[in-house]
Amino acid sequence: MHNITGIKNFEFNKETCFICGRYAESREHLFPKWLQHRFNLWDEKLIIPNKTAISYRQLIVPCCKKCNGEVFGQLEKVIASGTESESDIWRWANKLHFGLTLKDKFFDWDRKNPGYKIGDIISSSDPLEQSRHFLHAVSGDFKCNPDPFGSVFRFDFKKEQEYNFIHIINSSSICISLGNRGYVIFVRDGQFLKECEGVMDDYKELQSKDSEMVDMLFFYAKNIEYLERFTITNPVIITKGQIIKLGRATIREERPENKELLAEICKHFGFTWVEK
Repeated sequence: MHNITGIKNFEFNKETCFICGRYAESREHLFPKWLQHRFNLWDEKLIIPNKTAISYRQLIVPCCKKCNGEVFGQLEKVIASGTESESDIWRWANKLHFGLTLKDKFFDWDRKNPGYKIGDIISSSDPLEQSRHFLHAVSGDFKCNPDPFGSVFRFDFKKEQEYNFIHIINSSSICISLGNRGYVIFVRDGQFLKECEGVMDDYKELQSKDSEMVDMLFFYAKNIEYLERFTITNPVIITKGQIIKLGRATIREERPENKELLAEICKHFGFTWVEK
């Protein structure tokens, strides 16, 4: 992406809103209370990239009243009610992706040997300042085209599925199961995946049957591996009030299919893939 307008940097601390940089009068749960109560997550642990665990209730960031109440408060109500659109869930995923990636800047990679933070070790292709700019798309005075900017895949389950959440930093992606529905969201791919015929054929086939969470997870794993094959450039203009994609993505490099990587991703997600 090409950022033609600089984004104001600010120091992240307990007094600064993690989104806009204004004074933070409140604290925001990255995983909202309604979600934690609905799926009994308050004391559950989330595994972070350094292989340690942190409880959901501890994932709190400073936030100003405007961002916490007016912006994300309204968005949370829509998600909680199950009436969200693809744009809504994409905006919500922006908050989770940015907030978790930001927190990694403050967790030690090795607690026994402090010095390097998770964010120092995992070099994401998603600069935090650019992520914050995407996060501003939640605001009504900020526009993106396409909307949602990233690829969003919804799965409607006929049977209630257990809660599940996966966040992969390098692909800027999230997979989440919310009981009767689940989502695979690639936050900033410019809908590259939705432009791929093979990906959409796979997705449509899953939509035609009674998919379960393992089907969604396998679809997610395949698309992470698929994205790893390409070096792409999205022709994008980012200004203060909008993000606009100018045509289709350009593939600058393509690598062969990596079945070993796919198997490892599936193993990481908790199931075994055996090639037929």
